[in-house]
Amino acid sequence: MTDKVHLRTPVKTYDNGGWVDVELIITDSDLVIGKKSISLKEIEDLEDIDIEGVSCIKIKKDGKFIIKLPLNLHQQVFKYIAFNLKADKFAVFFLSSATVGGVVSSGAQWEKGYFSVTDEGFWFLSAKNQKRIPIENLGSVKTDLRDVGGKQRKVLVLSHVEKSNVVTSLVLCPESTLEMLEGYLQRLFEKHKPAIKLSDNEMEILTLIYSGLDFASIENIAGMSTDELNSYYDRLVDSGLAKVVKIRKEIELTPHGVSMVDKISKR
Repeated sequence: MTDKVHLRTPVKTYDNGGWVDVELIITDSDLVIGKKSISLKEIEDLEDIDIEGVSCIKIKKDGKFIIKLPLNLHQQVFKYIAFNLKADKFAVFFLSSATVGGVVSSGAQWEKGYFSVTDEGFWFLSAKNQKRIPIENLGSVKTDLRDVGGKQRKVLVLSHVEKSNVVTSLVLCPESTLEMLEGYLQRLFEKHKPAIKLSDNEMEILTLIYSGLDFASIENIAGMSTDELNSYYDRLVDSGLAKVVKIRKEIELTPHGVSMVDKISKR
C-alpha cells in the first residue's frame, strides 16, 4: 500500500555554506528531501533555527538536514514532524512557563496535549504549540502538590532556562506516569549536567555574573586580582557553566550556570 502524500513543495536545503533548490515530499511515514528519503520514526530531534536571518528547520537524523520552507508552510511542517518524530510521547495536561524569573505568568494556561522526550530535549505538544526545551537547559526535576482546578494535585515541576530566565513548567498526568517521567528526566539530566563542585568564591562570581556585572566590577566586589579572577573565569568556561562573549574574558552564563544560580539563591 502506497503512503498518502500530505505535502509536496519546493524548498531550499543548506549545504556546504550555500542554498540548494530541491523538492520536499511529506507522506504518512517519510520525508523525501530531494533524493534523500528519511523515515519520520527515525528522526532523532527537530529544531527551529535562524541562518543568515532566515527561519529554517533543522532535522537531526544521522547528522543534520536544514530546510527553508515557504513562510506559509513552515509552522505546518514543523508541527507535523514534531508530532511524528522518534520520541517517547505521553498524553498529559501541561502548563508551559507557569513562572518566569520567579514571577507567575498571567497568560499561562493549562493545555491538553503530549509531553514528548528525545535524547536531547523534551517537548510540550498541543494543537496550538510545539515547544522544545533542550536537556542542557533543564535545571531541576521534581514532583510537588499544586492547586489545579481547585484541587491539590501531584504534578511534575520542571525548572528550565529560557533567554537567561529561570522558567517553571508543570505537567499533570496519572501518578504512575508522573513517577516514570521524573525518573526518566532525572537520568537524562544527570547525564548532561556538568561535573563540577563550586567553591564559595565561584558561587559568588557566578551570582555576580548573573546579576549583569562586568569583569571590572566583579574584580572590585570580590576583592580579587585580574589574574585570580581570570583563573576563575577559565574554570567556569571550561566546566560549561559560562561562555566567552568578549575578548577580555567577559562571559555570560550558559543555561547550566543560570540553573546553578537558581539553586544557590534557594539555599
